Amino acid sequence: MPPEFKADLAERYVTCVPGEIAISTVPELGEVTQAWADGISESCADLSGTIIDPVVDVDTPVDVFITASGQTPTCTAAASSPIGIDAVAVAVTVEGLDGVVFSPALLHRALSGGMTSWADPELQDLNPDLELTDTPVILRAPARSQDIAALNDWMGRLDPAGWPGAPSGLVADAAFDAELVITELEIEGTISVVPASLVTNNSLQSVSIQTSSDLEPVYLNTDTVISAGTQMTATTSDSIVTATLDPALAPVPPAGSDVALEPWQALNQFTITVCSGANEMAGRAFARYVLRLDSQGVMIVSGFTELPEQIRTAGVDAVSKGLPEPSIPPTDAPADVAPTDFPSDEPTEMPSEEPMEEVTDAATPEPTS
Repeated sequence: MPPEFKADLAERYVTCVPGEIAISTVPELGEVTQAWADGISESCADLSGTIIDPVVDVDTPVDVFITASGQTPTCTAAASSPIGIDAVAVAVTVEGLDGVVFSPALLHRALSGGMTSWADPELQDLNPDLELTDTPVILRAPARSQDIAALNDWMGRLDPAGWPGAPSGLVADAAFDAELVITELEIEGTISVVPASLVTNNSLQSVSIQTSSDLEPVYLNTDTVISAGTQMTATTSDSIVTATLDPALAPVPPAGSDVALEPWQALNQFTITVCSGANEMAGRAFARYVLRLDSQGVMIVSGFTELPEQIRTAGVDAVSKGLPEPSIPPTDAPADVAPTDFPSDEPTEMPSEEPMEEVTDAATPEPTS
C-alpha cells in the first residue's frame, strides 16, 4: 500500500490495539504527550497510555519513548519516527530589537563574549534603520546541547571563516527550566540561545540572520521553519525512519506562491520510539495516532512545528507495520460504505486483509466485499 494512502487512512481511522502502555517523554512535550494519551484513550476503550519518569518508576518497563535530538531511548527499538520540529532561536531582551539582523560572524562574536554593547558599530552597519542604544550585552551562557549543535551546523555552513566552531561563551546544559530561563531573559540587554517554542509561547524577541549579502535576512517564524522542513528527506530501514535536512535541496514554495522563503535551517526534531516487547503493537498504534494530522495540530498550538508531510507519510508507513490494514471497498460499493463517507473525527474499524486476534479498531462498519 503506498505510504501516502496509508497516511490518508490514518486520518479516517483510529487503530486500537488492547494494551496499557508506559510512555517516557521529554519535559517540553509533557502536555502534548498527555493530550495524545487522552485522545487515544477516548477513541480506544482498551488502549491507554500513562506518562512515567523512568528515573522514578524504575520498576515499570517503558513501552514508548519520546525524545529530543541527541537523546537515545534505553530499549530495543521496534519502530521509530520523527514526530515534530522545534527550531533554535537567539533571543534578545532589548526594547525595539525584535528581528535585529546579525551576520554569522557577528553572532559568533556576540555569543563568545566579544560584543559588549548593543550599539556595536558592526551591528549598526547591519541595521542602519535602527537607533541602537549603548546597553551592555549580557550573555546568558547555558544552552541545550542540541540547540548549540543545530545553530553551529547552520552558521558553519553559511560562513565557515566567520563561524569557526561553537561559540566559546556558550555552555552546554542538559537541564532546561523554561520558567527560570524566562526570568533570566527579563534582564535588559540579554542574549541567549533558546528553543524557538519558548520564543513563540512567550512573545520574546529574536534575531534575524543575514545569510548572504544579496539576500534578505531570514527572520525566525513558522513559515521560514516550514520552508526548511521541505528540505528534509526521510530514510527508512524496516520500521525505523530517520530524517535529515539536505541544504542542497531547493526549498519548496508554499501553496499559492511561486517563490520559496529563505529557510531557517537551525532545526531540532522530536522522535517517537516504540520498544520491542509485549506491548509493541499497542505502542505502534499510539505512534500511528501521534502521526495523524489532528495530533500534529496539538504540536502547532503548543508552539512547535508540525512534521513535514514527506516525513510524516514515511513515519505512518513505518510504525503501522503489523497493524491491521483496511480493505478497499469496490468501486460499486454502496455510498454509506465508501471510505470517503466515513466521518474523519470518529474512530472506525479497518477490516483486515489478514484478520488478527486481539486487534480491533474503535468501531466496526459493515464488512465490504
